Amino acid sequence: MLSHEYETILIVRPDIEDSAVKAMAEKLEGLLSDGGGHVLDREDWGSRKLAYPIAKHLRGHYVRMSYLAPAEIIDELERRMRLNEMVVRFMTVRLADAVDVPTRVEEAAVHRAAREEEERRRAAEAAAAAEREAALATEHEARLAELGDAKPSEPAQPDASDAS
Repeated sequence: MLSHEYETILIVRPDIEDSAVKAMAEKLEGLLSDGGGHVLDREDWGSRKLAYPIAKHLRGHYVRMSYLAPAEIIDELERRMRLNEMVVRFMTVRLADAVDVPTRVEEAAVHRAAREEEERRRAAEAAAAAEREAALATEHEARLAELGDAKPSEPAQPDASDAS
């Protein structure tokens, strides 16, 4: 079975809750699946500054979706995004024609697993760095407390006999 590969990036209003953005993306994925498409990947890029104001918004919540679908589904997908008041902008790009679906789905699963493993590794490194930082801060505070408990030596007072 052959299909086309597409990527859609949509910008959602910044005042929309993350859960509503996720629900909207899942609804679009459901439309793709019902129409014979296969969702390869979805990334939530979060809120970012726009290059220029769009509908008086300076920021937007970005979502990237990569999928395989017949060409007929794209018109309906874009129509729904156009009618959705949450979506400020979107762009769909055809990445490849006549893609072998099972092979591409498997490649996407491998790529997604590698990306998730990299994210877990980065999160673990960040947690370890935060733990080291906390340990250093605790050690620093302990040293400061030790110095605070010790009486600083009195500065030497000049003797009256030294005065000439």
